[in-house]
Amino acid sequence: MQVQREWDRVYRALAAPRPYGTAELRRRLLHLSARIFTDPAWGTDRPSTGWAELRHQARRVDGEAGRHG
Repeated sequence: MQVQREWDRVYRALAAPRPYGTAELRRRLLHLSARIFTDPAWGTDRPSTGWAELRHQARRVDGEAGRHG
């Protein structure tokens, strides 16, 4: 789940107006995507289904942390 949370953070950084270090952020996003898609824990017959569940869980954890932090 930590990898997905990092993926979300990097994605948000790229989506920001005039992001700094876009090439590095893109490389990081690709690396994190590969780690997520090749993780056997999330490998299902339909990888997008596993990733959708992982993203949902990561966002829920981040939302709970924001309310308690």
